[in-house]
Amino acid sequence: MTKYDAIVIGAGHNGLVAACNLAMRGLRVAVFERNRFLGGMASSPELWPGFAVPIGAYVISLFRREIAEELGLFERGLRIIPKDPGMTVFLEGGKVLSIWSDPSKTAKEISRISERDATQYAKWSKFWGFVGALLDVIYMSKPLSLEDTLELAKKAVSIAKHGGEEISRYVNDIPWIISAPVSKILDEYFESEEVKAALVEDALVGEMISPSTPGSSIVMAHHYMGNITGNRGQWGYVEGGMGSLSKILAKRCSELGVEIHLGVEVERIVVSNAGWVRGVIAGGKFYESWMVLSSADVRTTMLKLLDPEAPIDKDLIRRIKSLRSVGASSKIVVAMRNLPKLVDKYSGHEDLAYRSSAITIPSIDYVEKAYSEALMEGMSRNPWVSVNVQSYLDRTVAPEGWHIASLFVQYTSRKSPGNWGEEDREKLAERVFTVLENYYSGFRKSAEKIMIITPRDIEEMFQTPGGNIFHISMSPDQLWSNRPDKELSNYRTPVKGLYLCGADTHPGGGVSGVPGYLCSTEALIDAGIVRKKFKYHEILRLVKGILSLRSS
Repeated sequence: MTKYDAIVIGAGHNGLVAACNLAMRGLRVAVFERNRFLGGMASSPELWPGFAVPIGAYVISLFRREIAEELGLFERGLRIIPKDPGMTVFLEGGKVLSIWSDPSKTAKEISRISERDATQYAKWSKFWGFVGALLDVIYMSKPLSLEDTLELAKKAVSIAKHGGEEISRYVNDIPWIISAPVSKILDEYFESEEVKAALVEDALVGEMISPSTPGSSIVMAHHYMGNITGNRGQWGYVEGGMGSLSKILAKRCSELGVEIHLGVEVERIVVSNAGWVRGVIAGGKFYESWMVLSSADVRTTMLKLLDPEAPIDKDLIRRIKSLRSVGASSKIVVAMRNLPKLVDKYSGHEDLAYRSSAITIPSIDYVEKAYSEALMEGMSRNPWVSVNVQSYLDRTVAPEGWHIASLFVQYTSRKSPGNWGEEDREKLAERVFTVLENYYSGFRKSAEKIMIITPRDIEEMFQTPGGNIFHISMSPDQLWSNRPDKELSNYRTPVKGLYLCGADTHPGGGVSGVPGYLCSTEALIDAGIVRKKFKYHEILRLVKGILSLRSS
């Protein structure tokens, strides 16, 4: 029988971050992964010879720079290639609008459409910068209780009084903004429908929601939080493909003595009669450990892997079963020898389109219609698509003379009547390529290799019921101290020594590494290896963030 101090279930990026954090404190750690490749949804295995194929995430921003620095990932080869512009949106009538990392550059582009909106964009950027200062505190701390949240809010209001009228207004605006439909916020800031269309995508990614859905703005806030490039909110590519991040994490784990077992599925989390975790059964063998951290979906962990005799309240089981997680997005990965030109009315914008994420959202109404169609039929007749060609900026992800493109597609509901069988897959490809032919000349003919990844594929490949890329939906009622459930939101479970460190824990989905880091830190606190932060740590960080914003 093999003994470890800690066992991590899943070699996705959160599981690997957790393993590193534990091993850096001297624990003997093992990681078990059911797939034969690293990274989970942050992977890019060589499914075609010479290609790094992004089967899950394809761009990066949310991974916390402070975590990367603490784990020494940059010294071990992690390189981020920024996308600038971050997005180029195809509007109607041959117009495009690019969103740059420099707000003044974006405002200049917007001024071609509306001088008023160009001025408003500067205010928009400053507001979300303030929100970012607040969310930095929330995201890099364990979920606050209601009592602590209210105390933090009171301190924020007090600080805001000394920050001037503008900051005070920001604080007052935050409560309604995080619960409002993003369409309402865009309407209040901007007059141009084209500008609204260019900014709406970040509020929709991965969720079965529309711009008019209450709470959709919180998804936008989540996607503005990234700092991995050193420039808040900027997105980029991991050199070598998203899987390179996971490989570098695995390399760091190996240096620290972590044992990573690929292709070995955990079949059972074993619990003692006293309600303490004893270890896991994986690949038919028992591995003993006094600490188990699971980065698997909470429903997989608690309903499938956990010993059925474990002391779990029936009400908790019922609440776990009721978690919402309908997948909304699909991916089509294509390989091509030549990148297609844009059609005549968009001609001349090829460089902008290929060095950024090219978005086919001509209007808010277009998105609302696509959403309604998916609710009725399982997929949009005219979906919106984000075209990402990493090989345009990073030649390491495709063989010489080839390119690889990741097409992110919405809306494609996991509840499609066809259950994403072959007919659904063919229909999806046909609809996506039909949309792209409005912007690209011969995109369909250029694609020589095609891989389709639907919500059903995500569900089966990564054991995430519903096929949601965030494990469970990022709606306001499933965030912070409610993620995934009030009883589980501090990463602990009713089984002593069993912790949750996946995307369905705080602060949520995306390639951030934060759930793995915070969960493993809480486990180390419970073990008496790391000191608990004092009560006002978060408030001091908040003060620092607001003062830095004021000085800028």
